[in-house]
Amino acid sequence: MIPDNGFVGIGIYNVKRTHNFGALIRTARVFGADFVFSVGTRNPQEQSSIQAELSMPLFHFTTLDAFVGAIPVNARLVCVELTPGAFDIRAYKHPARAVYLLGPEDGTLPDAILRKHDTVILPGAYPLNVAMAATVVLYDRAFKA
Repeated sequence: MIPDNGFVGIGIYNVKRTHNFGALIRTARVFGADFVFSVGTRNPQEQSSIQAELSMPLFHFTTLDAFVGAIPVNARLVCVELTPGAFDIRAYKHPARAVYLLGPEDGTLPDAILRKHDTVILPGAYPLNVAMAATVVLYDRAFKA
């Protein structure tokens, strides 16, 4: 359950595979996200196998600057990345109004964005599939609500 006056959006930077973005859309719908998004120009075919994108707002931004400029002023951007110095998600207090940005399947989010915003790391020594990482983030948020 999302806290009162809260909302959540979740998306991927430079998604490589359409099926991963589709799985993220389905997960977002299951966990009650308010919107999903993608950033970058790598794979513009955003859809899910069950057309979940038709049941919630879907945004696409070609650049990180455009994306950051569109984040609601009353929301906090939270990056999800396997990087030194990130907060362990198990101890992280999710903001009531959050926008989660996950890195690409075969790369990382740019350092410039990681330095400016909260960054959480998921447990484990190796990265998860990006769609599975989104599931963990949204589950953790729902579990702690």
